[in-house]
Amino acid sequence: MRLRRWQNACIDSSLKQYLNGQSHFLVLATPGSGKTLMASVLSNHLLKNDLADLIFCFSPSSIVSMDFAECLQLRSNERFDGLIGSKGRAYTYQHLQYLDGAFWELFEKYRVFVIFDEIHHCAGSTVDNANSWGEHIILNIQNKARFTMALTGTPWRSDTAPIVFASSMPHQMVKSHVITSMAFMRQF
Repeated sequence: MRLRRWQNACIDSSLKQYLNGQSHFLVLATPGSGKTLMASVLSNHLLKNDLADLIFCFSPSSIVSMDFAECLQLRSNERFDGLIGSKGRAYTYQHLQYLDGAFWELFEKYRVFVIFDEIHHCAGSTVDNANSWGEHIILNIQNKARFTMALTGTPWRSDTAPIVFASSMPHQMVKSHVITSMAFMRQF
C-alpha cells in the first residue's frame, strides 16, 4: 500500500526530530486518515535501521490494540505478540496499571519506541494533574522511552485537562489547524 503525502511527510519529520535528539512526536490527523499505517511504517523503519529494539503500542480498546498489532506485523514481518523473540506488543491503556517491574526494566535495557493511539484519553502534564493512564505514562515512559509517537484525531479533552505529551500545544493553535488541515504535526 502506498502512503499518502502527509504520511510520508510525517515520517520524515518525526525521523528528523528523533535524530536531532527530540524523543517525543505528536501527530494530529482526522479519524480514519491512516495514522496506524503511518506509525507502523515508521516502526518498521526504526527497527530495520537499528534505531529501536522494541515497539510497544498503547490504545484505549482491545480491538484497536489487536488492529495495531496486526498492522505492525504486516509492515515489519516481525511478531508483536509479546512472546520471546517478538519485537513488541500492543496493549490497552488499562494494561498500564498491571505491567510489572520486569516490563518497565525493558526501557532501561533496550531502545524502546512507544506509540500512543488516541493519546487524548491520557491526561496530565505532571503527576499532580494526571489521570491514571497519564500518570503511568509520565512516571514510566516519558523520560525512558527512546522515542514516542502520540496519535490523536481529537486534540482536546472535555474536562480541559492537558493531554500527555501535548501540554506545550496552545489550544487556539490546535483548533485552527484542525479546521484548516487534514493533518497537523506538532514537534516538541
